[in-house]
Amino acid sequence: MRTAIIEDEPLALSRLEKIIRQYRPDWDVLYKGQSIKELNSILEEKDAIDLLLCDIHLADGLSFKALKGKSLNFPVIFITAYDEYALRSFDHNCIDYILKPIDEERLLRSFEKVESFGKNTVNEQFTPDFFEKIIREYQTKTYKKRFLSKIGKRIRFVPAEDVSYFLSEGGVTYLVERESNKKYLVDYSLQELEEFLLDPNKFYRINRSTIIHLDALNEMKPYINGRLLLSMNVVSDTKIIVARERVQDFKIWINQ
Repeated sequence: MRTAIIEDEPLALSRLEKIIRQYRPDWDVLYKGQSIKELNSILEEKDAIDLLLCDIHLADGLSFKALKGKSLNFPVIFITAYDEYALRSFDHNCIDYILKPIDEERLLRSFEKVESFGKNTVNEQFTPDFFEKIIREYQTKTYKKRFLSKIGKRIRFVPAEDVSYFLSEGGVTYLVERESNKKYLVDYSLQELEEFLLDPNKFYRINRSTIIHLDALNEMKPYINGRLLLSMNVVSDTKIIVARERVQDFKIWINQ
């Protein structure tokens, strides 16, 4: 099986390649890339591959846009950290999707699915408007625009763009408002915020207890043990630190 991998997170790309080499040693990883530009180069050589593993959110845009209008004769396995619900609507027998963090067993089931189909099946599933439909459905997702927040007996709405960061302390989630040090209680866990409510182009989970808003970031500098210390546009004694294992992905996200 001649395989291509397009994934802009180096650790995820390395894990995909490692799983292939361990469980499908007869497969060849012929192409690797991290951007739409590299994906387009691979698609020009489409007759040279039998399978494409492709991240949806690449540093320079959605991979769907590169695939739009293309006549593909191979299956695609999409990789995504978000929007499982959006992918369910086009779970065709020639396409599968894997959620991050990548689960080895789930990926192997996708490989088995690919091996059970031939190229004729793939051709039948990729109609001319296939990726047009995907893009329309995928981009219809809306994110939460405001949060009902509590401070003492006060209840108010805080627009998402006025959030500096979300903080989890003792099992309770707080919203910290931009341009102030006011901290409001919100009725969502960080996991719910990250997976379902926040725009991933604007918000990023930098560690187990903190999700920051990109527009609220003033500067960042190296910190102890390979971490990053962030300066936000709030008055606070709380240190906002990017976990070491997330630093590389965070820098990629910053440069989107």
